[in-house]
Amino acid sequence: MSTNTQTLDAIYNEGERLVPGETHGRDEVVRHKSSYKLFRAVIEADILRDPTMLVSGIKILDIGCGTGHGTFMLSEILGAKIVGIDPSIESVQYAKDNYGSKNIQYVNGDAESFVRDAHTFDYVVSRHALEHVIDGLNFALKVDCRKRLMVNVPFNEADGNPHHLVHWIKEEHFEAYPNKEFFYEGLDGVTELTRNNETPPNSILCISSAAELTPVRELFEFPIAEWKPEFLQNLGIEALESDLEQRELNVQQRQQYCVEKEAQLDAHHSNLRDLENDVRRREAWIAEKEGQLANHEANLNGIQAELVRREQLIAKSLIARLVLKLGSSPK
Repeated sequence: MSTNTQTLDAIYNEGERLVPGETHGRDEVVRHKSSYKLFRAVIEADILRDPTMLVSGIKILDIGCGTGHGTFMLSEILGAKIVGIDPSIESVQYAKDNYGSKNIQYVNGDAESFVRDAHTFDYVVSRHALEHVIDGLNFALKVDCRKRLMVNVPFNEADGNPHHLVHWIKEEHFEAYPNKEFFYEGLDGVTELTRNNETPPNSILCISSAAELTPVRELFEFPIAEWKPEFLQNLGIEALESDLEQRELNVQQRQQYCVEKEAQLDAHHSNLRDLENDVRRREAWIAEKEGQLANHEANLNGIQAELVRREQLIAKSLIARLVLKLGSSPK
């Protein structure tokens, strides 16, 4: 399921979207898959209690479906008809190419606009997406959802992630959700009924259910184990981890290479500065010597002029003596 680097970078979005087999390590894959595993388990438990749901089909909306790996897990639910929506055109195209199914419709677009025009759904799910939308938690309530709304978002995440518009999410942020239950997913993908303040969860899951449905906490025994890859999936993850380790090693080697080259450049620049200083010293020395030569030439020119003047005086004196001598001679 490889794709070109430019498209992969657009999908990856600085780590905000997971592409199984191409980005992130095992832990992040397990967390994503564990969330969708629980979504699926809840829906299938409801079907077992009311098989008549299969008559009209089970409509599911996945808000922020990303590359579709989780949506595809839901598509294996008997009678499911799923719409996955995401604002990233590259992600949606990747989902269509790699996680397509006859019972999945992938939509590229703005979730808010889609919800305003959307039909009724039996289930609405969202995994680490609504924190990207202003007032995203209440926005999800605008969907006409008949059975359960299941929202998984980062728990009590501090400010700092520029991609997230909602931070510090805790139980009180879901005040408007009717018949709500809270569950907590750890970094290991295990989902608990309660949270431990000493080891806070990675995600908080709020499930808002129709009044006639059995509470989720009564459907399963908790904690719910994390998703575990099958043999071939595990091979793929191990290959990815090996590839990521190699990429990290390559990055470290390139960083070390850059450090060495920077040191060489610094040394080269230092040598250049020394050469420049030496050239300036030599130029100053030459300028000084040229000045001395100019003074010496001026002195020589003065001496030469004095010699010429004296030669002229001597010549005049000799001529005068000769004239006198010739004038005093007998005729």
